[in-house]
Amino acid sequence: MKTDVKAAPQRTASDADGLGASLRSLDLDVLRAFVMVAETRSFTRAAERLNRGQSAVSMQMKRLEELTGCHILSRTRRRVDLTADGAHLLSYARRLLRLNDEALGSLDRGARTGKVRVGVTDTSMIYVSRILRAFAERCPLVQVEMTCGRSWEALADLDEGKIDLALVTQPCGHEGGRLLWREPLVWVAAADAEAEAREPLPLALFAPGCVYRDAVLQKLEAAGREYRLVYSSANSLGLSAAVTAGIAVTIMPASAVGPALRIVGEAADLPELPQLDLLLYSRESPAAGPGAFVDTLTDLFT
Repeated sequence: MKTDVKAAPQRTASDADGLGASLRSLDLDVLRAFVMVAETRSFTRAAERLNRGQSAVSMQMKRLEELTGCHILSRTRRRVDLTADGAHLLSYARRLLRLNDEALGSLDRGARTGKVRVGVTDTSMIYVSRILRAFAERCPLVQVEMTCGRSWEALADLDEGKIDLALVTQPCGHEGGRLLWREPLVWVAAADAEAEAREPLPLALFAPGCVYRDAVLQKLEAAGREYRLVYSSANSLGLSAAVTAGIAVTIMPASAVGPALRIVGEAADLPELPQLDLLLYSRESPAAGPGAFVDTLTDLFT
């Protein structure tokens, strides 16, 4: 009896390419460096935050482009931008890193579960989105309870044990705070209005009790500049609304100036402003969750 024997199919070049593609793997360490470059738009700043040399980060990005076969970064002398392929890869990179951290966190329940209670101020809220994203990647199973108020309210809650950490912008007589970040305050007006040209100078400022409000008024008086308070608010949303409407100027951290606003130039002859301090206060022996939150802040701001 004759039996037909079929020859094994020949592997084509396209088959080999497909097999090679299926065996490729993305290095999580390289992806973490890529995400940091994408967020900082700088090899230098990314290297500093990763505690690596700039050449090492550049080499990792070169390896990533070779592996993906895509041009993912556009480099200029001043900054690094994402290409369309880079922006597409970024969303996957963040998901992969989040899953990695979540998997490891689920196996280390003693240090990666629990709850952290944080008190923040309206001004420090400009940093909160960035902080929460980084902490969620580090400790995805830790619950974060956050309350927003004035600096002295957050510090009082810390003293009373209602919260574990206070992220504030003025010490309010409390010692032991740790300076996390400092950046300049700037004069701000609407992008389509020139409120700074009016006399007396129309101001929108935080409600009484804010040290930065007091500093601004003292500097204006020392410079002999007449002013009038047209809007006072306990939150920055109200101040931004008044300024965007074109009825006043205000002060805010340089990093908080949005597209509808502009930094007032030197031609307005307004006094120089103080720096904004971001301060961290914590209980003497924070538990695992709060301790990990402090570690996250340290990585982000130092």
